[in-house]
Amino acid sequence: MCCILYIPSGIKTPPINTLKAIHRANPHGMGFADADGNHCKTLDLSCFLQAIKRRHKDAACIIHFRLATHGSVTEENCHPFHDPATGIWFAHNGVLPIPSHDDMTDSEIFFRERFLPMYHDIVDGKRTDLLDEDKERLWRYVESQRGSSRFIFMRGDMVVKLGQWHTRKGVYYSNLNWLYHSY
Repeated sequence: MCCILYIPSGIKTPPINTLKAIHRANPHGMGFADADGNHCKTLDLSCFLQAIKRRHKDAACIIHFRLATHGSVTEENCHPFHDPATGIWFAHNGVLPIPSHDDMTDSEIFFRERFLPMYHDIVDGKRTDLLDEDKERLWRYVESQRGSSRFIFMRGDMVVKLGQWHTRKGVYYSNLNWLYHSY
């Protein structure tokens, strides 16, 4: 099962040994995006560890380590997924009952074909806060699709995390399965 890390502003990136243990449990690619605009998607752990050093402690950050279920093992299928029009980054941990097509993951299909059209319908061209009350219908829909999965959406410092998360030293983890894969 994939693992998402959400690192709030002001919290240090977990140590390299922790990131390596998570990778060992989820070896099919990784990526990150932070509130300062730094991002990387790769299949190479060394490349990822170099790139994550660019994250400034004061920038909120999403990290995703992938265990492939839908879609092939490629950089394109690594999370987080980004929509340049809205500036929203998205990562998912779990499996959605969505038929895969065009070698896309269930996560990307949900984000691009289900979430974004509804988001655009509700926002109607206004660049507003993801947490605005007028988006209640959007978040009800997302919850109805999520099942037992964990979702995270980020635009700048605005973050919406859905599902059950675990906290260790200020970092939120979508699961702790990696604890059994010490490096």
